[in-house]
Amino acid sequence: MRKTKRKSALERLSRIIFAFSLLFYCGSKVVVNAYNITLSKEEQSIAAKNNQKQDAVEELQVTIRNMQDKKEVLGMLKNEVQDNQNNIFIIGNSDE
Repeated sequence: MRKTKRKSALERLSRIIFAFSLLFYCGSKVVVNAYNITLSKEEQSIAAKNNQKQDAVEELQVTIRNMQDKKEVLGMLKNEVQDNQNNIFIIGNSDE
């Protein structure tokens, strides 16, 4: 009779361990999925910010390309520029 009691106690222990491991597995699966969703949302947010910054960089690059043209810069300054010896441009008042 003692063998049957040991076997049943061992069975109970194995069932308890199995139930605990099954609960732990299910709980960890839910937590990992929730964390994955959070990381996915954060990744999308970072990607959107990155795209905005990339657009701003491209706009600045276009502005720099436009400003590299001497005529464009002189056109922006209008009357504030004086030509001195055809290659030197004085911005602002020459009296200062």
